[in-house]
Amino acid sequence: MSWIGDKMERFRGVPNPYFTLHITAKFLFGVGLGVLLATWLPIWTGWVFIIAALLIAIPSVRIVLRR
Repeated sequence: MSWIGDKMERFRGVPNPYFTLHITAKFLFGVGLGVLLATWLPIWTGWVFIIAALLIAIPSVRIVLRR
């Protein structure tokens, strides 16, 4: 199995709470990036969403990328 296939299998095996956190992090990252690109809110607001997304994604990423 390739490296990507192995990581996909691990991602499928992530428990539901971590999967929900992963999806929430992706959503917050998208919102933060959208806010940065739109620039209709203060610039720091977008960075707050992106940093929150990265912090929320840590548990699920650790499960998927572990050896």
